[in-house]
Amino acid sequence: MAFLGRPLFESHVPLSAKWAQTRFFAVESERWGDTIDAARQWGADASIVFRPQDVTPDLAALVPGTMRVGVIPTPVFAQAELARLALISGPGVEGFRWLTYLDSPLPAEMARLPVLQTMPLPVDTARFVAGPRLEQRRLLVADWARPAPGLMARLRQLAPLEVLPSDASLAQISAALDSAGVLIYSSKDLLGRFDALPLRALARGLLLISDSTFLSDWYIEQEDEYLTRHGDLMVQAVDEWVRMPELFKAVRIRAWQKMREAFDASACFQRMLHDAHLLANPLKHLATLPRGEDAAAAPVLAGMRVSEGTPSIDSRLVPPPGSFSSESQGRWSR
Repeated sequence: MAFLGRPLFESHVPLSAKWAQTRFFAVESERWGDTIDAARQWGADASIVFRPQDVTPDLAALVPGTMRVGVIPTPVFAQAELARLALISGPGVEGFRWLTYLDSPLPAEMARLPVLQTMPLPVDTARFVAGPRLEQRRLLVADWARPAPGLMARLRQLAPLEVLPSDASLAQISAALDSAGVLIYSSKDLLGRFDALPLRALARGLLLISDSTFLSDWYIEQEDEYLTRHGDLMVQAVDEWVRMPELFKAVRIRAWQKMREAFDASACFQRMLHDAHLLANPLKHLATLPRGEDAAAAPVLAGMRVSEGTPSIDSRLVPPPGSFSSESQGRWSR
């Protein structure tokens, strides 16, 4: 299974999966043709493309695999992008059979497109298996989501504070998250719509304190899994964390667990690919599912090949969604 997109999306792709062999193909300097050629030479049986609106119709027809899905990770406003998505997606189109979108309900322009499901960018939680690091005493603030100057000055008086620059690399972002205990995030938009940093922070067990909220359909619960605080209350929450870190231990653990239950990249893309085949051709796909005692041992989604090289694999195909918890399955298989 090939994943194609700009380098910044690499951390949202599973390095390895038990259900398929995976590989990420980075698009450098918008050279989509070279990246698609590399995926074709690798022999991908299915392809997931981040920001499909960047792919021209002639190149979309060349994306490899019997199932091709475009993941739209941020809101689309430009009419030119919407027009291109209409040209390159849908049944019978030489391009993407399905698209995914991060918002629900869909805006009117997106509702006319073949949107499979609501799906924010998942996180490859297998890259960081350690639980919340309660000993970390540093605050992290993103330069593009910093609170007002007055609040920043007061926060600096409470604990060591690092400002993550806007041009930080993925390695710098990971290092900053690993050394912090709290992410302070100020935004006028919903969390996670334009920036995956809040999700990455929760997946690493940081305490997220923000003056905004997540989209309700993402089921990340205020107070249970992150804190919503405005103005002086944000400073007060940090002061409480400094003095009584154990008070927020349960919040951090619940958020860490939620990311693994509902936002894990391997599980999200596995369910998405299953749904894509099922809804594209229900009778054909159901005929490939194992029956009875064979269900536990047999692969399901015909056409996923195993070959040597790149990340490891335990089976060729995608198991039915029944192998997941009912909570996670219900949220993302819509």
